[in-house]
Amino acid sequence: MKYRQLDGEERSALAALRTVGLKPAEIARELGRHRSTVWRELKRNAAPYDGRYRAQSAQQRAHARRYRSRRNSQFGRGHWERVEELLREEWSPEQVSGHLRLQGELAISHETIYRHIWRDLRGGGTLHEHLRGARKSCRKRYGRYDSRGRLAGKRMIWVRPTRVEAFFTPVSRSTSFSSYTTGEPAFRSGVSVARRTSIRPR
Repeated sequence: MKYRQLDGEERSALAALRTVGLKPAEIARELGRHRSTVWRELKRNAAPYDGRYRAQSAQQRAHARRYRSRRNSQFGRGHWERVEELLREEWSPEQVSGHLRLQGELAISHETIYRHIWRDLRGGGTLHEHLRGARKSCRKRYGRYDSRGRLAGKRMIWVRPTRVEAFFTPVSRSTSFSSYTTGEPAFRSGVSVARRTSIRPR
């Protein structure tokens, strides 16, 4: 037997019968429903703060839960076919969402499109291959030679030929002295020496 949720009248009757003290099994007999249906209704839609069952609040909770249910999506097969068509043309989910909204075709968020792509992937689909990030090859760098910031065929300064040294000649050498005084008793004064050599190519 297919399960069918209670409607507004049945919820009102359930609330009244519960108020007079009937047990769920007795309420189920009065409503002509299975007792598990009544138990499920009380568990789902009773007030969480005091456990009381109110028909109007229960109806609102049931309606909100049904609206949020993914099994009752507001997007039909025709909507998804249009979305998939743009995705296969290498449009990003953000572009698809913005384009359809601007054209007045469909109001759908890019997060919903991404969820559809991942559901398609779990089902063996290929929509994810059209995402831009899917074309990037990422590799882990630990335990391997890191080539970031290196030029192919570049020779380091320490491996240059010795004959290069002959191309440069020192032209001047100078030494400067500077004295300083500190406030520490053990280091009252000192002298620093800086030597500078300038070279030029021959």
